[in-house]
Amino acid sequence: MKKYLWLVLLPMFAVSTEAANVKVVIDVENMSCSLCVTSINQALRKTEGVITAKAALKTRRAEVTVPEGFPTQPLLDAIAKTGFVGKVVEIQKIP
Repeated sequence: MKKYLWLVLLPMFAVSTEAANVKVVIDVENMSCSLCVTSINQALRKTEGVITAKAALKTRRAEVTVPEGFPTQPLLDAIAKTGFVGKVVEIQKIP
């Protein structure tokens, strides 16, 4: 009986101990076309640890979801590899 109780309770504890994710908002200088957006999206999505990434031409920003505590430098490096300069403007906790 105790084995079955642990099988039921263990997933509940595992979910509660997961780290939260954050959204990192990055301004991208000189992003001016849809190919720019595609390049930046691909570079960010290939970065290890990135959960989601979406650049937008209209706002000239990229929004990247990463685990809490993830360093922002790899994101800026990925953008730099595409020939652009990024600057972190905001980090928001995701509820």
